[in-house]
Formats: sequence, C-alpha cells, structure tokens
Amino acid sequence: MIDDMLSDLKRHPWVADARWDATRNTIVVRPNAAAIAVRPEPGPLLAEHLAHWQHVYEFVYTAGELRHGDDLDLSGWRASDTGAPFPREHMIEWIDHAVDLVLRDKPGVVLEVGCGSGLLVHRIRHQVRSYLGLDVAEPAVDRLRAQRLPGVRVLRASAHELASAPVTDSLRTMADATASPHRVTPDCIVLNSVTQCFPNERYLTAVLDDALDLVSPGGTVVVGDNRNLANAPDYARWLESARHPGIPAEELTTQAASRLAADEELLCDPRVFARIARRHRRDVRVACYAKPLGADTELTRYRYDVVFTVDSPPPGPCRIRAWADLPGTSVERLRTLATETAQSPTLITGIPNALLDGEAPDAVTPAQLAGAVPAGWAVLLDSADAHRLAVGPPEHHTGLEAVSDTGLTDRCNDPFTRFLRRRLPEVLTDHLEQHIPATPAPRIAVSEELTAP
Repeated sequence: MIDDMLSDLKRHPWVADARWDATRNTIVVRPNAAAIAVRPEPGPLLAEHLAHWQHVYEFVYTAGELRHGDDLDLSGWRASDTGAPFPREHMIEWIDHAVDLVLRDKPGVVLEVGCGSGLLVHRIRHQVRSYLGLDVAEPAVDRLRAQRLPGVRVLRASAHELASAPVTDSLRTMADATASPHRVTPDCIVLNSVTQCFPNERYLTAVLDDALDLVSPGGTVVVGDNRNLANAPDYARWLESARHPGIPAEELTTQAASRLAADEELLCDPRVFARIARRHRRDVRVACYAKPLGADTELTRYRYDVVFTVDSPPPGPCRIRAWADLPGTSVERLRTLATETAQSPTLITGIPNALLDGEAPDAVTPAQLAGAVPAGWAVLLDSADAHRLAVGPPEHHTGLEAVSDTGLTDRCNDPFTRFLRRRLPEVLTDHLEQHIPATPAPRIAVSEELTAP
C-alpha cells in the first residue's frame, strides 16, 4: 500500500519525489521546483503564502479600527510588546522620516509598491509630477482611487508584478498626461514597510532586481522599515521581557529562541541589500539608515531603512573620523558635529547606539544625532546589528560593516520554508485520503533538501 501511495504522490504536480523512511514511518516528499518558484511567476505554494498576507491586509483595511482620516489610516499599527496602538505623534514622525527619504533627491515620478492606505502619497504628491501606487489589498486600492487625487494613479498589483505590462503602461500613460512622453520610468521606487510580508530572500531579490532595472539613471529605490535579522535575538529577548516581567534568565533565553524560530515575517540582515546591489548589472550604491525617531519603540530599535542609488556619479573622497576621537563628552561631541560640515566630506563612525548599547559611556540615541547633524547628513548604521551608528553624507556610506557582505551566511530568515513544511503535508494528506480512501495516510514530511528553482 505504501508503494501505491508513493506512486500517487509522485504524480502530484507539486511533488518532485516521494520516498518511504522506515525509521520514522514517514513519507518524505521533495517539492517540485515549479511549485515554489518565484519566476517566471510565483508557483502555487508560493502564491498561497503571498495570498495569506493579502487577506491579512484586506481584513485590516476593511476593519479600519485606527483610521483617523483619508491621509492618516493607522490600522494595524500596534506595538508588539503591549498590543496598544503606537502613539499618533510617533507614527507621524515615522511617516515624515519615510517621506524625507523619498523626496531627498527631488524625484519627479514616484512608484510605490505596497502603498496601502496612502500614508506616503498624501504627503509627497504635491512635490512630484506623478505618483503610481501598487497594492494587493482591494479595499486600500478602492479607497485611494475613490479620492481622485490629482496626479495619482493606483493599481491592484503584487510586488512581483512591478515590471509587468499594466505597470509600465500606467507609467507611460501618466507621462503622456504630464507632457513628458520620454519619461516612462520612475525616479524613485518605494517599498515601505513591505519586505516583512515577503516569503523569502529569493522573492526579495527578484523584486529588488526589477526595481533596480526599472528606476531612472540617478534615481533611488527606497526600501523602508525593514525588520533586522542581525539584532533579532535582541528583539526577541526585549519582547519576552516586556511581556513577562521578572522571567528567569534561562526561561527568557528559551522563550526568546522559540519566538525567533517561529517568526512568520521576513527579517533581513542589512548586508543582504549590499549583496543585491553588488551583483546587479547596473552601478548601484547602497546606504542603510537608522530610524531617528524620538520614542523608544521597536520601530526605532529594531527596524532600518535602505536606499539604493542607481547609475549615479561616484561621490568622491571622504575622510573617516571615529566618534571616540572627537574631543569632550557625548554632549560636546554632538555640538562638534555641526562644525564638521565646514570641512571636507566626513563620516563619523563607531557611535554607540544608546537604545541598544546603553552601558557605553559615550552612547547617544539616533534622535540625538539627528538633531545635531548638519543639513545633508543622515544617521546611518555602522554595524549590521545597529549597536553602532555613523553620521555623515549617506552617499559615503560604502565600506562600513553594515553594507559589507563579507562572511555573511544567514542574510534572511525563511518564513516560506516553515510555511511549506506545514502546508504541503496537509495538501498531500488530503490528496491521499481522496485517492486511496480505505487506508489512513501515514505521516508526511518535507525533505530537508528542498528543490530550488
């Protein structure tokens, strides 16, 4: 009977191979590459994972429980440690920071992937010629379309459809409407608070490859609000400590590890973006920004922003100064930063992040740095785990640890594989029960050696 089951499973379109493991009394299956592929289009198992997030956000936008108005829908924005909504002022600061990244290089045409309820478009549309937003959540798309914002067009589309004909046709139509028939590519492509819903690194890479291909020369791709794999253990311990005050150290370690292993969202080491930039066919420069928000929340501590700049002239020489070499106390060093703009381009490195390394005597917060730096400077990551910061012109961010992929092994976690190991056995068990109903299906497990396209 096992042979009949194996033969039947091998004919399933999602299965590349099936074998009997007698030591575990388990059928071990290897998924078909086409079922988990990203390109040329998502395979059915990957598509199901993407559909899960689509349904989540359709529910969130339909409920609209934290909707303050057309330009401030904060539905779904709740703190992980308390479950309470993030303070409105904190979220407005978060939005303003994202808008600053988008508008830094004064784009004319902006394309946003995952525009949601329009938190960004309402604040950037007056400063650009045209804006195209993409989102998979039908309620969000319908709501933005109904507002009929001048110069704004919204499509229902997924991130992997960024380079599809409907998107490029819309860009061309918008260019014609603004009497710029030769500008059919965006100056800035934005993915803000989107990557956490991606299934794996392969999908992330495919989407960003499309964005880097599509953006205009000299343009930017802003990948904002990424959850950080490099400091994810810190996050898990912080969250468990907040939810269970006084928890014993050993139990805290165990629960934090379990939480991290079970995380359903994609977490990315900042250096994965450097790898994507370096392997791309175009000349791509990458900078990783800290969140310079005033409040101490998970958004400030454990998230960061990435800006790719494509086919732009090299920034020229830049001197490097260590934070520890600046004279005086931390407060005096902050005052010193304002005078650095009179010197040649300078990057101040090795600044302890007080939110994550509070015991360092010369530590400061990203917000303190943001309030002290001269115009044109930014608060950047000097280490992948954000324990060290840097400040300076972001175009000189190359060479720091946060954008070096040397020796990097785990660049992202893999929520899709965890989903696959649960979902595929469910589907195949149902399949056997339908095709061989007289015999209970044995346990089915997914092979440790997955077939990658």
